[in-house]
Amino acid sequence: MKKFSIFFFLFAILLSSSAFAFCDRTLDKKIGQMIITGFDGDNINSKGFKKVLKQIKNGDIGGVILFSKNIKSKEDLIKMNEKILSSSKITPFISIDNEGGQIQRHDLFHSPSAREISKYSEKEAGISYNTMAKKLKELKINLNFAPVVDLAINKNSIINKKERSYGDNPDVVIKYSSVFINQHNKNKIITSIKHFPGHGSAEGDTHLGFVDATNVFRDEELEPYRNLKDKKMNMVMVSHIYNSNFDEKYPASLSENTVNILKEKIGYKGVIISDDYDMGAIRDNYSVDEITKNSINAGIDILLFSNNLKYYDKNIVKKIHRAIKKEIKNGIIDEQRINDSYRKIMALKQEL
Repeated sequence: MKKFSIFFFLFAILLSSSAFAFCDRTLDKKIGQMIITGFDGDNINSKGFKKVLKQIKNGDIGGVILFSKNIKSKEDLIKMNEKILSSSKITPFISIDNEGGQIQRHDLFHSPSAREISKYSEKEAGISYNTMAKKLKELKINLNFAPVVDLAINKNSIINKKERSYGDNPDVVIKYSSVFINQHNKNKIITSIKHFPGHGSAEGDTHLGFVDATNVFRDEELEPYRNLKDKKMNMVMVSHIYNSNFDEKYPASLSENTVNILKEKIGYKGVIISDDYDMGAIRDNYSVDEITKNSINAGIDILLFSNNLKYYDKNIVKKIHRAIKKEIKNGIIDEQRINDSYRKIMALKQEL
């Protein structure tokens, strides 16, 4: 009887530790779906590509973002993307900034800028964006960080200077961004409108540093989000713009108050992604631990780290996982936040 009790006790410990290990692995997989990162390499034999492919296979990340450094040729890009797509049972996001005009990460094809498109008829815009989407589909890209729905209010803004906006009239912006989204969705490509709550009234570039929209922001900049939330709004990207009217402490991508405007006041229920956390506005001022803690508690579902700007960290994925799990253990992040984001991301990936 005594031997049986000891055996039962040891078995219970083994079962318990296995359960904890399983739960830990499951949590890691869910966290992984909340991470999109950049990588080094431009062909399937590149060291950087092999590393990111392993991260996809292991479920450490849920997708990648492509930059010009990754695109040597059409053939190599397709081979890399095909390997990424076949490496996981959960379809990975293969994302890119392909707005058209000055904002596209390759020279494989050219698309008009948003300003140029605003001079087109809706039919002409549809043809142009259908062509763009078909070409992205051919390259095996399934997530486009576009269209820009910022209003070109400030003529000195980076949005206006680079012709990234359809104009300063919300109705015009809504019309052409809807065409963009519809044509991409027809080709099974997810879109992400940006940059919530609005970048078009402020001067400055969040790639380089802190940008304050407190005294220039207009409520009409929220109009595209109010309108598109009832249509096919796949994903929303939150900017790093600071606005003390919304939050006196944090920029938008780290601010629960700001994200709640999108979720509660506007009523958007879908996936929310951050702008690149490696931009100067964030990484010059916050640690990885601060970024992960504040972004998740703010309501961000996908954390984007390009690993492409002045901050490159070969261990960034491990650091993000470690930081999130530490804050869950300490009760700073509620694990239900991870579950909620995972559920939304998986639902969106079903459309791919």
